[in-house]
Amino acid sequence: MLTFEPFRDSAVLTADDPSSCDLLSFAAGRGHREFRCLSRSHNPSSCVPCMDFSPWLRERVRRHEVDGLGEYLWRVRRANPGVGETGEQVQHQYSDLARGVMSAPLSQYLPDGTTEAYLDLRVLLVMLAAHETFSGFIMAGEAADFAAAAMAPHAFRLTRAAVLVERRNEFVRDMAEGMDYWACWAPLDVDAIRSPLPPRDSGFQSMLSALAELPLSSRAHAVEALRHLSADPSVPRTLASLSRLETHRRGLDVADSSRLILQGGLVIPATDAAAWLAGRTRRDLLSFLAQCSVRAPRSWSKERLAELALKDCAGAVRERMAESGVVELAPAQAEAAGRLGSYIEDVKETWRVWLGFGTGVEV
Repeated sequence: MLTFEPFRDSAVLTADDPSSCDLLSFAAGRGHREFRCLSRSHNPSSCVPCMDFSPWLRERVRRHEVDGLGEYLWRVRRANPGVGETGEQVQHQYSDLARGVMSAPLSQYLPDGTTEAYLDLRVLLVMLAAHETFSGFIMAGEAADFAAAAMAPHAFRLTRAAVLVERRNEFVRDMAEGMDYWACWAPLDVDAIRSPLPPRDSGFQSMLSALAELPLSSRAHAVEALRHLSADPSVPRTLASLSRLETHRRGLDVADSSRLILQGGLVIPATDAAAWLAGRTRRDLLSFLAQCSVRAPRSWSKERLAELALKDCAGAVRERMAESGVVELAPAQAEAAGRLGSYIEDVKETWRVWLGFGTGVEV
């Protein structure tokens, strides 16, 4: 029989060290007034965490503190716990789920990972478990995108791939009998999934080492940024504009994440003023020039306005760039970042099938 004690708000400790503080202290007042682990900018019913809790979760996983993991899942879901269940039933449900994640045999299909890799993998499952069930239905969402990005630094050998693919195909066949959505899914060949083994050359491994230093949501944010910036390196972008909804859904403080990504040397503040101006509208440029007391005919094209801005107020342009927070790829990471997108796409189907049929999470 499971016994349960209601989660309590413990004493306020320091949030500087996730190993020494309770969950609400780690949230440090960033959350919703009533639902203190949820985002202030999203409706609480969407159950979006207010920040990246993966450092705190990592300590709970490392210490095998199932109650703490259950509390996290409950606090993320309590604003929208489901239909027909009491509060106590929901708390029991998430305690059971946390216990299931901690007891799952992760190496059954993904052996040969390091201790750090399996630690991150369990944290990933906890973060996903707040919104997902580990069944075939998870394949319909973007959980695999988040998993592929967050686990990019780690290498695993995939075994028993045929078993996973057969389970996947059987699920799709069964669902297709009653739902047109699944009828559009083609059978998957076993060769379509591969071991998540990133390239071992020094350039790629250097980039992965920098990614490995980041918490999981910030890591996914960094992967998104690197992929976009490498796809179009001539256009500076803000890190805030390069964070996907799926990553926010797992918990992300964009300001904190952007700071960590910059500190890690994966990107640098943008220096190409002409490229930045090319991304402004005519109205933006006319307004900027007026603020700099530079007169320009309103009939001029955007290109002529940009040239005038660079000629007559280059210093102000660079100040505005710095204020906007636009970034570009760090030169040392540019070549590896250009290959990162291909690697993520190569292993995404593996993560999709594994999340649906290989986690071993049982509740």
